[in-house]
Amino acid sequence: MIERNLRKDDLGIISEWFKHSSDWIKEEGLLKEEIDPQRIEVWMALYDRYEGVWLVWEDNKSIKGISYHILDSPSNKKPWIGMVMVDPQDRGHGYGRRIIQLVCRKLQQEPDNIVFAGCPFRQVKWLRFLAACDFEQIGLDTLSGKRYIKLARLLLPNDQ
Repeated sequence: MIERNLRKDDLGIISEWFKHSSDWIKEEGLLKEEIDPQRIEVWMALYDRYEGVWLVWEDNKSIKGISYHILDSPSNKKPWIGMVMVDPQDRGHGYGRRIIQLVCRKLQQEPDNIVFAGCPFRQVKWLRFLAACDFEQIGLDTLSGKRYIKLARLLLPNDQ
Protein backbone atom coordinates (compact mmCIF):
# COMPACT_ATOMS: atom_id res chain seq x y z
CA MET A 1 0.00 0.00 0.00
CA ILE A 2 1.11 3.52 -0.64
CA GLU A 3 0.27 6.64 1.33
CA ARG A 4 -0.36 10.19 0.35
CA ASN A 5 -1.68 13.28 2.09
CA LEU A 6 -5.42 13.68 2.09
CA ARG A 7 -6.70 16.18 -0.50
CA LYS A 8 -9.91 18.14 -0.64
CA ASP A 9 -11.10 16.08 -3.61
CA ASP A 10 -10.97 12.95 -1.38
CA LEU A 11 -13.74 14.29 0.86
CA GLY A 12 -16.57 13.07 -1.38
CA ILE A 13 -15.43 9.44 -1.19
CA ILE A 14 -14.71 9.69 2.52
CA SER A 15 -18.09 11.23 3.31
CA GLU A 16 -19.71 8.24 1.58
CA TRP A 17 -17.68 5.87 3.77
CA PHE A 18 -18.78 7.75 6.87
CA LYS A 19 -22.43 7.31 5.86
CA HIS A 20 -21.84 3.53 6.01
CA SER A 21 -20.23 3.73 9.46
CA SER A 22 -23.15 4.02 11.85
CA ASP A 23 -21.04 3.46 14.98
CA TRP A 24 -18.72 6.30 13.96
CA ILE A 25 -21.66 8.60 13.16
CA LYS A 26 -23.16 7.94 16.59
CA GLU A 27 -19.83 8.53 18.40
CA GLU A 28 -19.34 11.84 16.60
CA GLY A 29 -22.90 12.95 17.35
CA LEU A 30 -23.79 13.43 13.68
CA LEU A 31 -26.80 12.51 11.62
CA LYS A 32 -26.37 10.45 8.46
CA GLU A 33 -28.34 13.08 6.52
CA GLU A 34 -25.86 15.78 7.60
CA ILE A 35 -22.80 14.06 6.17
CA ASP A 36 -21.41 15.60 3.01
CA PRO A 37 -17.92 16.71 1.92
CA GLN A 38 -18.32 20.21 3.40
CA ARG A 39 -19.45 18.86 6.77
CA ILE A 40 -16.54 16.38 6.83
CA GLU A 41 -14.11 19.19 6.02
CA VAL A 42 -15.46 21.22 8.96
CA TRP A 43 -15.26 18.14 11.22
CA MET A 44 -11.66 17.49 10.17
CA ALA A 45 -10.74 21.13 10.80
CA LEU A 46 -11.58 20.57 14.49
CA TYR A 47 -8.40 18.49 14.65
CA ASP A 48 -6.15 21.19 13.13
CA ARG A 49 -5.06 22.33 16.59
CA TYR A 50 -3.26 18.99 17.11
CA GLU A 51 -1.11 19.43 14.00
CA GLY A 52 -1.82 15.85 12.98
CA VAL A 53 -1.44 14.10 9.66
CA TRP A 54 -4.36 12.86 7.57
CA LEU A 55 -3.23 10.15 5.17
CA VAL A 56 -4.98 8.32 2.35
CA TRP A 57 -3.92 4.72 1.76
CA GLU A 58 -4.13 3.23 -1.73
CA ASP A 59 -3.67 -0.25 -3.10
CA ASN A 60 -3.59 -0.80 -6.86
CA LYS A 61 -4.56 2.88 -7.38
CA SER A 62 -7.74 2.39 -5.37
CA ILE A 63 -8.36 4.21 -2.07
CA LYS A 64 -8.62 1.61 0.69
CA GLY A 65 -8.48 3.70 3.84
CA ILE A 66 -7.62 6.88 5.71
CA SER A 67 -5.75 7.48 8.91
CA TYR A 68 -5.05 10.33 11.27
CA HIS A 69 -2.15 10.47 13.70
CA ILE A 70 -0.40 13.08 15.80
CA LEU A 71 3.20 13.14 16.94
CA ASP A 72 2.88 15.28 20.05
CA SER A 73 -0.37 14.74 21.93
CA PRO A 74 -1.41 17.46 24.39
CA SER A 75 -2.13 14.76 26.99
CA ASN A 76 1.29 13.10 27.15
CA LYS A 77 3.50 14.59 24.39
CA LYS A 78 3.59 11.18 22.65
CA PRO A 79 2.33 9.91 19.27
CA TRP A 80 -1.33 8.87 19.01
CA ILE A 81 -3.30 7.19 16.25
CA GLY A 82 -6.60 9.01 16.25
CA MET A 83 -8.44 7.30 13.42
CA VAL A 84 -8.29 4.50 10.91
CA MET A 85 -11.19 4.00 8.53
CA VAL A 86 -11.36 1.50 5.69
CA ASP A 87 -13.62 1.57 2.64
CA PRO A 88 -16.78 -0.27 3.77
CA GLN A 89 -16.47 -2.65 0.79
CA ASP A 90 -12.95 -3.65 1.89
CA ARG A 91 -13.48 -4.11 5.63
CA GLY A 92 -12.42 -7.43 7.04
CA HIS A 93 -9.70 -7.91 4.41
CA GLY A 94 -6.72 -6.77 6.53
CA TYR A 95 -6.42 -3.20 5.25
CA GLY A 96 -6.99 -1.66 8.69
CA ARG A 97 -4.26 -3.79 10.26
CA ARG A 98 -1.91 -2.99 7.40
CA ILE A 99 -2.56 0.75 7.81
CA ILE A 100 -1.78 0.48 11.55
CA GLN A 101 1.46 -1.38 10.73
CA LEU A 102 2.49 1.26 8.19
CA VAL A 103 1.70 4.18 10.51
CA CYS A 104 3.69 2.45 13.27
CA ARG A 105 6.60 2.01 10.89
CA LYS A 106 6.49 5.77 10.15
CA LEU A 107 6.40 6.52 13.88
CA GLN A 108 9.54 4.43 14.48
CA GLN A 109 11.44 7.37 13.00
CA GLU A 110 10.31 9.48 15.95
CA PRO A 111 12.19 9.45 19.29
CA ASP A 112 9.40 7.63 21.15
CA ASN A 113 9.11 3.86 21.10
CA ILE A 114 5.39 3.78 21.88
CA VAL A 115 2.15 4.88 20.24
CA PHE A 116 -1.19 5.42 21.93
CA ALA A 117 -4.82 5.14 20.85
CA GLY A 118 -8.17 5.74 22.46
CA CYS A 119 -11.43 3.87 22.03
CA PRO A 120 -14.90 4.86 23.19
CA PHE A 121 -15.81 2.61 26.11
CA ARG A 122 -18.80 0.98 24.41
CA GLN A 123 -17.11 0.27 21.06
CA VAL A 124 -16.09 -3.33 21.72
CA LYS A 125 -15.60 -4.05 18.01
CA TRP A 126 -13.08 -1.20 17.74
CA LEU A 127 -11.35 -2.37 20.89
CA ARG A 128 -10.99 -5.88 19.46
CA PHE A 129 -9.54 -4.43 16.28
CA LEU A 130 -6.92 -2.45 18.23
CA ALA A 131 -6.09 -5.51 20.33
CA ALA A 132 -5.57 -7.50 17.11
CA CYS A 133 -3.13 -4.73 16.08
CA ASP A 134 -1.06 -5.33 19.25
CA PHE A 135 -2.47 -2.49 21.35
CA GLU A 136 -2.94 -3.17 25.05
CA GLN A 137 -5.32 -1.46 27.43
CA ILE A 138 -3.52 0.79 29.89
CA GLY A 139 -6.35 2.69 31.51
CA LEU A 140 -9.63 4.54 31.34
CA ASP A 141 -10.29 8.23 30.84
CA THR A 142 -13.30 10.52 30.71
CA LEU A 143 -13.38 13.40 28.26
CA SER A 144 -16.39 15.69 27.86
CA GLY A 145 -18.52 13.22 29.79
CA LYS A 146 -17.60 10.25 27.57
CA ARG A 147 -15.57 7.28 28.81
CA TYR A 148 -12.62 6.07 26.77
CA ILE A 149 -10.25 3.14 27.00
CA LYS A 150 -6.62 4.18 26.58
CA LEU A 151 -4.35 1.76 24.74
CA ALA A 152 -0.66 1.60 23.94
CA ARG A 153 1.54 -0.33 21.54
CA LEU A 154 5.30 -0.62 21.61
CA LEU A 155 7.04 0.33 18.39
CA LEU A 156 9.46 -2.51 17.78
CA PRO A 157 12.23 -2.61 15.16
CA ASN A 158 10.60 -5.62 13.49
CA ASP A 159 7.28 -3.81 12.79
CA GLN A 160 6.90 -4.60 9.12
